[in-house]
Amino acid sequence: MKDVKQFFQTCIAVAGLGLIIALSLNACNKTSDDLGQTPEAGTLTIDPSGIKILNLKGTYLEMGSQYGRQLKADIQQWANYYNTTWKANNPKMYNFITRRAFIEGNTLYMSPKIKDFLSGEVTTCGLSIRDVYILDECLAFDYMFSGDTSKIAGAACTFVGAFGAATGGHTIVGRNLDLQKPLAVRDYNSVITIMHPSNGDHKIATFGFVGFPQGYALMNLDNTVFTEYNTGNSADAGTNPYLDSRTMMDLAFDAVTEKSNTDAITTATYLKTEKLLSPAFFGVADKNKVYVVQRPIPADGIITQNSLGTCINGVTNIFLDSLIPGVSLTIYNASIDVDAPSKKLDTPARGMVRWLNLVRYFTVHSSALDVNSIKSIISTDIADSGVFIGGYEQPGTNTFCEDDATFGSIVVDLSDLTKVNWLRYDYATKNKTWDMIDLTPYL
Repeated sequence: MKDVKQFFQTCIAVAGLGLIIALSLNACNKTSDDLGQTPEAGTLTIDPSGIKILNLKGTYLEMGSQYGRQLKADIQQWANYYNTTWKANNPKMYNFITRRAFIEGNTLYMSPKIKDFLSGEVTTCGLSIRDVYILDECLAFDYMFSGDTSKIAGAACTFVGAFGAATGGHTIVGRNLDLQKPLAVRDYNSVITIMHPSNGDHKIATFGFVGFPQGYALMNLDNTVFTEYNTGNSADAGTNPYLDSRTMMDLAFDAVTEKSNTDAITTATYLKTEKLLSPAFFGVADKNKVYVVQRPIPADGIITQNSLGTCINGVTNIFLDSLIPGVSLTIYNASIDVDAPSKKLDTPARGMVRWLNLVRYFTVHSSALDVNSIKSIISTDIADSGVFIGGYEQPGTNTFCEDDATFGSIVVDLSDLTKVNWLRYDYATKNKTWDMIDLTPYL
């Protein structure tokens, strides 16, 4: 998510070249009638919990067109929300030149598959390519348009996975996504996007928000491989702005769709070796293993397992290895100091506190783990020894995480996709509830 900060100068350099037209509108001369809009293509189901499930088929261009047609009203609503909120939050940065520079810069590092998908979406959703791109890049754009421009990023997302004897031979994964609360989607507007690519790529499911088809968690449904990503900007290790690099969101998307990635280790190896724009972590799991890929740049990525204990792995935006070249922040040198009660934790301190909470939790619970165990640590507030952001950061105070908040959490037993658990959090009442989705109809 530090993509913006690291290559913003590159964005400015290309702003006047009009590259967005050449790079992203390659298919927009087609109409929606050309893009697979048959009755059986692009169906939308609304789960009893309110989660939308899209089932798309065809080329990435065709699936994008189906996505835009089915979610047209929602996409327009959220594009307007983002534009309005960003403009009010930081009017100096919210202008045509800034947005154009950001979009054209990010276009250089976008997956060709996602470019095609978004080009198809433009033909049916009723928005400009720029608004569609901004909505797709909302995670990165949130950080660019934060109220405090001296701190581009502030989140500290978490991934944890367990496998082996303690889980009864199952693999169970949990992941939470943090966004900046003033800018993020405040209402429950979650979408599962099922894609059946016609080019032989893997059938996948992505878990995310309207207008963001990559999702914050992704799954190769053909082989039941779970993938997610976390920003590594707190451990700044340089940039890698080659034109064939990918943002971490798009690299995760390419990893789950790539035909040759058929299990956790091949997927992790892909994420370790492909060119990546900025430092990042990736959590990868299948029915047998859980891996974490650490990608400081320009050093090679590192694949780790059992970082929390026997058959348990996890990350919280702090690199685990103190020997990684170029890394300025690791688990070994991160400060665990907490600011005064009137202040919220900064990202490194919060990441460290989360890591310690994970270690303590799994030290106690590692002998017997199930879905409820992972749900518990994912949904418990950080002040109460969990990793959830949104309630009190310190017991007994009125300090809330108003700038950064958890807006997406998912827990999955990879041996039972009839029960995919998705956390709903009501910020008005502070109530947490878990919805359950059945993915088996799409396998």
